[in-house]
Order: sequence, then structure tokens, then C-alpha cells
Amino acid sequence: MTDTAPGALHDSQGGFPQIKPADHGPPGLGRFVAAMRRLQDLAVSTNSSAWSTAAEHVERACALLDGHQVPEDVAPGGRVLELPGLGHPLLPPWMVTESGPDGVTMEGHFTRSHVGGNNAVHGGMIPLFYDWLFGMTVSTAGVPPTRTAYLHVNYRSITPIDEPLTARSAITDVDGRKFFVAATMTAADGTLLSEANGLMVRLLPHQP
Repeated sequence: MTDTAPGALHDSQGGFPQIKPADHGPPGLGRFVAAMRRLQDLAVSTNSSAWSTAAEHVERACALLDGHQVPEDVAPGGRVLELPGLGHPLLPPWMVTESGPDGVTMEGHFTRSHVGGNNAVHGGMIPLFYDWLFGMTVSTAGVPPTRTAYLHVNYRSITPIDEPLTARSAITDVDGRKFFVAATMTAADGTLLSEANGLMVRLLPHQP
């Protein structure tokens, strides 16, 4: 790989569309996403005779939205900084509290739908969170689009649901197109829950 100083990074997007944060979510998006997260929690914690009726309600909601699909750089879901999880119902409800070239800090929690067993967050949900965090870390630092080359997680303690948590990440090294990122997740009392490190590789102009 060709060495490139961070200040000399060009603006190539590769095959990526120019995706930027949405200034504001459309009216009702935050309420809708909150309801979707609640639905996901109920779907894995409920024993009910009303599944068919509930499915009809969900199907009607799908029918309301179907036919209004737009490209990813236009759809607000996943781009609204003022909403938990950026307004994406599959991302855990975390908010960015600090961001800049020196790193990103997020605060939030996990819920019942993220449980792997015995009210502990599923081990696979945590790398999903870190991959999202790493992407925001390099993006906030002004790096053109990247892809994850690797992501390594060390699980130090059980990650609980419905408790306030904090995560911090930063770029630790740069080698040409390679951006090395490290992060931690801690509980409110300071307990280290997990650590992660990864490699994000800046795309070449022709790469999707």
C-alpha cells in the first residue's frame, strides 16, 4: 500500500454515494423507530395468543411505507444524529456525546432484544456495535469511506441490558490507507466490559 500522510488524503469516495448526516429526521421517525425497538423487545419476550393479530398490524405498517423506498444517501434512517442509533431500528439505542479528530464517545444501553442468555448481551451484538463505532470514528476524523479489514473484541465482563454504558474510540495509528482503531466499553461504575481493536482500510477510487 502507498503511504499517505493523513493531511494529504484525497476526497475520493470510491464507489460510495456521498452519505452525510441528516440535519433533522422527518416528523414521526423517532417515534416510529422507538416503537420498532419496543416491538423487537416484545417479539423475544412475549408468550401471547395474539401473534396473528399483531402480524396484521405490522403488515399494515409495511404497506404504508412500501413504495416510498429511496437511495441510502436520501433515506433518513441511519443518518439522524439526534436520534438513538442514528434512527436505525437495528442499531442499539446509543447516542454520540462527543466526536472529533481525537475520537468518539457514545452513551447508551442494550435491551431485551439484544440478549444472548441470562440477561447478558449477546456476544455477536457487541462486535456489531464496535463496527458501527469504528466507522463513525474514521468518518468523524475526515477519512474518506473505509471498509473493515478486521475487528477483534476482548470480552472482559458480562455486558448487561437496561443499564447505562459508555464507549470510547480513537484512531491509534495510520499507515497509508490503513487506519487502526481501538475502543472500550464501560459500565456506569467504571467496570471494563469489553475492548476492541480493528483495521479500517480507505477505499481506492474504483472500489465499492
